Amino acid sequence: MKTAILIIPFLTINAISLNNANGSVIGTGRLPANAVLNISSSEIKKALHGDELMEVMNKMMKDMESQPMKGIVDLDFASMLKIHHQGAINMAKIELQDGKDAKLKTLAQKIIDDQTKEVSDLDKLIASLQSAPKNYDPMKKNSGPAKAMQDDMMSMIKPGHMSMSSVDHEFADMMIKHHTDGIQMAKSIIAYSKTDKLRSMAQKSIPQQSQDIKAFQQWKTNHKG
Repeated sequence: MKTAILIIPFLTINAISLNNANGSVIGTGRLPANAVLNISSSEIKKALHGDELMEVMNKMMKDMESQPMKGIVDLDFASMLKIHHQGAINMAKIELQDGKDAKLKTLAQKIIDDQTKEVSDLDKLIASLQSAPKNYDPMKKNSGPAKAMQDDMMSMIKPGHMSMSSVDHEFADMMIKHHTDGIQMAKSIIAYSKTDKLRSMAQKSIPQQSQDIKAFQQWKTNHKG
């Protein structure tokens, strides 16, 4: 295996672990300026791709956390769902660009096609709801839609399994987590939505995302990382 000498000036790497031949962690966290590492070129590529996928997931979470709640249940759910869909689209684009497995690339393209259409539908719905009357208090998180939204976010924050063995394995793990959280959000929408269009989208998404999850799980079974 080729080994690269990597010079890294003023670089911080968070949440990336590089393994030695025995599989034990040899380093995480901040690297000092001008650090010199003896690591393989494949490990460098793997770490950078993992960071890129994680960056997309982290941005999605930050955008959802910072999304202002207007007190209009369908507007707020639709706005959150749009951000969640965009996260899946962005991760799928990384898989298309950097992944190797043909099956996962097909799944990635399906995710892009399905969720791009839904983002377009959500944009129209969001525009139509801007002047709708308020129908819940976003600050009352002990019950109702505000609690459901908070519970959905708390579930998303929980870490899922994350493989660093390849871009394909990371993508599969992230999409299983993403779609599992998406199904929970869809159930919250079905419970509290006042709009037929949004409820219909949520109902349709559950079997779609469940099917994708099974496909990713089957792929992982066949491709141990």
